[in-house]
Amino acid sequence: MKHNYGYTTGSCAAGAAKGAAYGLLQGTIPDTVDLTTPADVTLKLNLIHRRVGKDFAECAVRKYSGDDPDITNGCEVYVRVTRSEANGVRFIGGDGVGLVTKPGLQISQGEPAINPVPRSMIKDSLKEVLGKHGGLEISVSVPEGKKLAKKTFNGRLGIVDGISIIGTTGIVRPMSLDSFKVSLLCGLDVAKAAGHDSIVLVPGSIGETGFLKHFNISKYQVIQMSNFVGFMLDEAVKRGFRNVIIGGHPGKLAKLIRGDFNTHSSKSKPANDILIKIFKREKISSALINELNDSSTVEGMVEIIKEHNFMQVFDRIADDVQSAAGRHILSKAKIGTILFDMRKNIIGVSKGFKDWQKSL
Repeated sequence: MKHNYGYTTGSCAAGAAKGAAYGLLQGTIPDTVDLTTPADVTLKLNLIHRRVGKDFAECAVRKYSGDDPDITNGCEVYVRVTRSEANGVRFIGGDGVGLVTKPGLQISQGEPAINPVPRSMIKDSLKEVLGKHGGLEISVSVPEGKKLAKKTFNGRLGIVDGISIIGTTGIVRPMSLDSFKVSLLCGLDVAKAAGHDSIVLVPGSIGETGFLKHFNISKYQVIQMSNFVGFMLDEAVKRGFRNVIIGGHPGKLAKLIRGDFNTHSSKSKPANDILIKIFKREKISSALINELNDSSTVEGMVEIIKEHNFMQVFDRIADDVQSAAGRHILSKAKIGTILFDMRKNIIGVSKGFKDWQKSL
């Protein structure tokens, strides 16, 4: 079955930035631009609301989510590019783009919630059109953003007044479809066909690049499972894999301890409460618990624990994730867990993981 892939708000912003750059360069904005995404897929994006003024140009791209319509499907992402006296590229959050107010996210406090990959895509688009340019201010706005943000977890993450401009590949893959699950199974089949009896299941690119950075194993043994942890564990057992390692960020994997084996945010709430329970069980002081409770993100908790030199607690969390996964598959394979922070540093490993590592 053929999937309709969509494109991210990051691709919309990069495409609109490219159109606006043409406006600055030649005084007119084209009807469409081609944008090559980090997934190496080239998109042809229609440019709407085109305007060119003195020292600025702006246009918008309408978001399309393909077969996985999310809440931002159909919203319009505007970008205004203005020449500036300062050097380099400065990002400004316009109307409907959130502001980061807490630490622990990929973007610093006080900055607009435009994630690192979209930022670099926008810079690449500008450079492609304008070459070596002087200073530019990039204002990104999403008129419906404030309303849409109420349907996201942004408020809990300390991102206020709008949505985030996101996407690591530029492409929206149809995460919710059975056909997408079938595409995930291809990874298991490739590993099985290659004769591997150990596989590593990761939610996404943080786990995958983190694992391959630290361990010398075949890239075909590291398989993305998206949010479908239970489904992929069951399918791994059906295929007779003896060792299944689960690797990723604790914000995603700690949800298994609650029994949430579909970790999508629409099915499973954030893992903060699970971790607080474990921190209390591990006799972390109440003063530190209060500080951890104030963190809106799990990554923020990781940073706080790091500052207080209590990182061994993440080995206990990894053990709990391992136990939950082992119960799910009725111990039909050996499970191990490894946890990474957002910078892909190893922060915790379970007993099963240590056993598996010895066998490497």
